[in-house]
Amino acid sequence: MNTKQAVINSYCMLCRTGAEKSAAQNIMQHYPELIAIAPVKILQEKSKGQWEPHEQILLPGYIFLYTEYGLPKNMRTKVRNLYRVLEYEKGIRTLTGSDAEYAQWIYCHQGKIGTSKVLIEEGQEIQVIDGPLLDCKGTIIKLDKHKHRAMVVFSFDGQKRIVSISVECVLPIESKSENRNVS
Repeated sequence: MNTKQAVINSYCMLCRTGAEKSAAQNIMQHYPELIAIAPVKILQEKSKGQWEPHEQILLPGYIFLYTEYGLPKNMRTKVRNLYRVLEYEKGIRTLTGSDAEYAQWIYCHQGKIGTSKVLIEEGQEIQVIDGPLLDCKGTIIKLDKHKHRAMVVFSFDGQKRIVSISVECVLPIESKSENRNVS
């Protein structure tokens, strides 16, 4: 029995904005040894009185590539709308460090970042209790309960980032009982 697990290398490719999904599909058609993902976030939108999931590109102009091997040469000649593979200094193209961790997170969620559940404490830090951002802590700066969306400030890699997320809000028990007493 082989206990050695294959190492998956991850890469990030710049492509034409709006062509992320088709470019990822075309890469996998021409290069079956590659997994190409154009990550999307799943937002809840109201249509005809019903909440329905809607996909929106997470990182316009970028796709992630995964392979046990290196990238094929001249991919741009076979696949339209590709610009270039992103590189670090010294020409290193394989993602490393927090970039590789982010790419692995995308891979683990198969490129679909869904709805998250958060506990909301007005004006205080929140914690995501379900979904792909599980256990992340941040601060809600804007909440639209009607549209089920929130603007949240999270700290990633030592920098503060504002992220728009689709949420299913769960209020603390105290807030629910307070709300019942309001006429």
